[in-house]
Amino acid sequence: MSRVRIVLTAVVVGLVGMWIYVLYLAFGPGRQPPIDRLDDPAFAVAAQARCDQAVADVDRLPNASESATPDDRADVLDDANAIFARMLTDLDGMVQLAPAGDQRHRTREWLADWQTLLQDREDYARALRADPSARMLVSPKAGTNQHITEWIDEFAKANKMPDCVTPMDA
Repeated sequence: MSRVRIVLTAVVVGLVGMWIYVLYLAFGPGRQPPIDRLDDPAFAVAAQARCDQAVADVDRLPNASESATPDDRADVLDDANAIFARMLTDLDGMVQLAPAGDQRHRTREWLADWQTLLQDREDYARALRADPSARMLVSPKAGTNQHITEWIDEFAKANKMPDCVTPMDA
């Protein structure tokens, strides 16, 4: 066997081995749980139920994007925002269900991000009344270059709260 063939065989075996290791880390027992996953799912279970109720209530509203006028769209958004505001008040009362320490702190941060998103939605409804071509603007997460919606969604997904992700009704 030539030296070139030996080197190429070693490279191929090395690459295959590396990909097996990467897949083991990604999908196998070597995978680490998401950093936002709560050790005790009590908060997540209660939050998912409350978010599900809020989403169902918002789903009963007319579709905001199909509103006849910008004012009508703003009215629908105001109604949805009121539903989400009540949801956030209820979730805030459930924070003690989250494990104490850093995990409770992250839960409070998630709720603060949601409050910021709610303010962004309220600002959008107000802007629509003044400018029919207004666009929904989402705040960045402090200290990052990402929108808060990414952080909201990651926490919700990590804790199996699909109805607590960023709403897409605006």
